[in-house]
Amino acid sequence: MQVRPIEASATYSLRSQVLRPGLPLAASLYPQDPEAVHFGVFEGEEVVSVVTAHPENSPLFAREGQWRIRGMATHPQRQGRGLGRAGLEALLAWGRGRGVPLFWCNARVGALRFYARAGFSVESELFDIPGIGPHKVMKIDL
Repeated sequence: MQVRPIEASATYSLRSQVLRPGLPLAASLYPQDPEAVHFGVFEGEEVVSVVTAHPENSPLFAREGQWRIRGMATHPQRQGRGLGRAGLEALLAWGRGRGVPLFWCNARVGALRFYARAGFSVESELFDIPGIGPHKVMKIDL
């Protein structure tokens, strides 16, 4: 396994397959992709997990300079092997090195334990994102 920065375009296939199944690939492109940082976890030459983050302040937190995590996805047949965790750790290390004060995300209910094990705390009640499902806001202070 190797983790390294990747281009936004290298995230689209996994985002589409895992986060937006049945929707056009365009549903997996985010307007913030050009200003975002993207990490890929590789097994050989294959990207098997991805994570994206971009600058965005949540109104829930007073600190400026926040980054939002989006598009975290691991190939369905490779989940549960620490690949997503490796990508997330690379992103958090990147953020620490650049003075990012906190990362936050809208975590799907199925990912709440994953983020909690990585040190994130739940910061909101359950809410629904239409067409995607129930989420909670989570954050980690660096």
